[in-house]
Amino acid sequence: MAIQKRKKRVVGWKEHAALPDLNVKSVIAKIDTGASLASIDAADIKIVTRDKVKYVKFKVMKRNNTVRKTAAPLEGYKRIKSSNGDVERRPYIKTTLLMDGVSKKIELTLTDRGPMDYTMLIGKKALGRRWLVNPSISFLTKPEKD
Repeated sequence: MAIQKRKKRVVGWKEHAALPDLNVKSVIAKIDTGASLASIDAADIKIVTRDKVKYVKFKVMKRNNTVRKTAAPLEGYKRIKSSNGDVERRPYIKTTLLMDGVSKKIELTLTDRGPMDYTMLIGKKALGRRWLVNPSISFLTKPEKD
């Protein structure tokens, strides 16, 4: 019996993405194969403990100036080295990435991406083996419907 290979989806260098576990229906994400993990623009990051479980509360800062308040269990912290060599300790969560009808559990770091052009950055670990990147195009995917 032959093993069927899952067909990979092609995405461009920037795409529509959703984070349904966080009730974030659509963000514009930069696909960055030079980055390992995914990160999102988060503000007012607060760690709280509820029933002996640590949670992180934060606001997702979208580029159209809308804000989504959300919370998720804190998985831990990651040391992230930026392109300019600075090292930052960031909280991270596990959540579902939905892009072009395909969902995948990812690790998502939270950081102030204020000066950056995109709300979210999707790195190679988040892409995994589900998507191929064509850097010459963008917006091959459609935003998720409400």
